[in-house]
Amino acid sequence: MTSQAGVDPLLQLRRQAEAALVDRAQSDAAFRALLVKDPHAALKTLFGTDPIPGIVLKVVEEQPGEMTLVLPAADQSELPDDLLDLASGGTSFSAFILYGPNDAPPKQKK
Repeated sequence: MTSQAGVDPLLQLRRQAEAALVDRAQSDAAFRALLVKDPHAALKTLFGTDPIPGIVLKVVEEQPGEMTLVLPAADQSELPDDLLDLASGGTSFSAFILYGPNDAPPKQKK
């Protein structure tokens, strides 16, 4: 999947995760049943972890003759705390300093 200019990275990640879940559910009946019954367990099965365990996941299985439309939340200006925790962390200046006996700066001569 190619990166689209101007598209929110979280939206891209969501679309990729959704596509992976749907692809697996289409080819694996047991996974599909797990996804419907326990979406968080299905995420853990597919990705090795549940990336946002505090969020409510709803899986709707379309029936023949139906079409499901999902509208995004009206107010998306604020990220949930679970996503903020994933985005935080960053790095500090000290991350660029090497520590160890061979990494000490040379002693200045008097």
